[in-house]
Amino acid sequence: MCGITGILYQSSGSVDSAELKRMCDVMQHRGPDDEGSYVAGPVGIGMRRLSIIDLASGHQPIHNEDKSVWVVLNGEIYNYRELRDRLEARGHRFYTKSDTETIAHLYEEYGEDCVQHLNGMFGFALWDDRRKKLLIARDRAGEKQIYYAFRNGKFIFGSEIKCLLQSDVVSKDIDHGALDAYLTYLYVPAPATIFRDVRELPAAHLLVMDGDGPRIRRYWDLEFRIDRKNDAQHFVDAFAERFRHSVRSRLVSDVPLGALLSGGIDSSAVVAAMSEFTSEPVRTFCIGYGDEGAYYDERRYAKMVADRFGTQHREFVVEPHIVEILPEIVRAFDQPFADSSAIANYYVFRETRKHVKVVLSGLGGDEVAAGYERHLGIRWQKHYRDVPRWLREGVVERVVNRLPDSRKGGRLIERVKRFVRTGALPADQAYQRYVSAFDAGWRRELYSDGLAQSVRLDASREMFGRFFNRDGIDDVLNRALYTDVMMYLPGDLLPLTDRMSMAHSIEARAPFVDHELMEFMATVPPELKIRGFDKKYLLKRAFAGTLPKEILYRRKQGFTVPLTVWFRNELNPLIRRVLSKERIEGMGLFRWPAVERMLEEHMSRRENHHSRIWALLMFMLWHEAYQPG
Repeated sequence: MCGITGILYQSSGSVDSAELKRMCDVMQHRGPDDEGSYVAGPVGIGMRRLSIIDLASGHQPIHNEDKSVWVVLNGEIYNYRELRDRLEARGHRFYTKSDTETIAHLYEEYGEDCVQHLNGMFGFALWDDRRKKLLIARDRAGEKQIYYAFRNGKFIFGSEIKCLLQSDVVSKDIDHGALDAYLTYLYVPAPATIFRDVRELPAAHLLVMDGDGPRIRRYWDLEFRIDRKNDAQHFVDAFAERFRHSVRSRLVSDVPLGALLSGGIDSSAVVAAMSEFTSEPVRTFCIGYGDEGAYYDERRYAKMVADRFGTQHREFVVEPHIVEILPEIVRAFDQPFADSSAIANYYVFRETRKHVKVVLSGLGGDEVAAGYERHLGIRWQKHYRDVPRWLREGVVERVVNRLPDSRKGGRLIERVKRFVRTGALPADQAYQRYVSAFDAGWRRELYSDGLAQSVRLDASREMFGRFFNRDGIDDVLNRALYTDVMMYLPGDLLPLTDRMSMAHSIEARAPFVDHELMEFMATVPPELKIRGFDKKYLLKRAFAGTLPKEILYRRKQGFTVPLTVWFRNELNPLIRRVLSKERIEGMGLFRWPAVERMLEEHMSRRENHHSRIWALLMFMLWHEAYQPG
């Protein structure tokens, strides 16, 4: 795992080595072990390295035999050994044992299509000196991110936005459309960023920059071609085999590695597979909470799995003393980001880094195998629409809307309210409401006149619809899963994992988002993903007999923190201070009455607004850090 950055002048200009070094230095946390750069006239590429593979000779940038091709890589190529054997058989000569060098020789063979041969998580930049062409690519799932800007003939890029902010190319002006998308989804979906001048290269895309300027194209997509010829057992066996292969390929490392273990089915499955392929006990790590967060504490389930597989298990307890880490979280993302599980990830990576340098996680299992309550909701929504309208609106909604929120922070009441309030909507609008924090009505009430005039409230819904309503996907559950894979994974979960792990110089790997595994799951009939009210039906069948029944059939918890309760207790002073009337009105973007209503409803337990409150809090803290004055 590393951080990469670079500069290219389109027609005239020479790279300032000092500027390139500044761009590298601001992401030293991504690579404290080594640094390197290549500068030649109009081009400069640099990197910070976290040494995982080929510790002795893997210094980057890495070149081909005649030094006409130079590469910097952020991530890991899991099939590099097979690729190396094939390339050596075709006459290529390697001078390192690193996975990065494989990319240089693949490019010599296949040009831009070299990316099709890679299995891994990656963001890489390749300079072709003969053709004077820069190639940048991002992995299929979006585990690694790349940001770029192009103005006045100068192109810059980096693994984090903070690299670009070191250059004179980028202003700090806010993209109000990106702000609107952030408040909708709690993250800014690519290709936009909160900064008007900065763009994000979408997952599964590559960018070519030369004298004609930047050109971007998609090189991979997830196709849903349902296999109706085979029975359930075939899919169970095939999934188990592919999953084990994905885990095994991610164990390649020259440094100690472990696993994050929450006690959920996904992380437990990863630990079970790791135990098959390691000669020593797997090192596992889990976090828990104090009395106020007991509802979210999963330590007893994690301990059950750890005992089952004889792991070296460590637990950490998190208390709501998060004020001191909030600035670090804000700086890690560089733009507003409001998935509150960043807190849990921050702590678990901080403690885990004291023991290992690489961890595997169960991230992606819900998106690949249908594990969220919203997947169940969208599957059953058509049946709810069949309920007579007088019963839905006159009885069910009236009763549900009066229910108070849970004292313990559970989200059942919140989810039931969301389901009945969207039950009569078309599937795409209903699912968009499931995954939205502020819907159009809330944003209309929240925005100041100036902000309301500068955004189009339908834009974020239309972007969502392009994925959900994509041609070629007939089943509503697969439409939801495709949207999650295209938006939520690369926009939220994967950047979250990247930033929080890299903030502590630790590499995180996710076997569930292996692109070959995702392609296989896209062939599985949807009734094998959810059967009745049973989510992740296929996964449970695949791990039956391997994992305890208490793990397979327990209530899904999620890797998060008890913000709902904390906001009403320990963190209430923070909320009142940051979201005060004076600060809200002073910023000029939001209306105080909407914020006041939100806080009052949450504190009185009439509604659970924890995600909206957190979104506003994180934006305010980001604004103070990146828009001083």
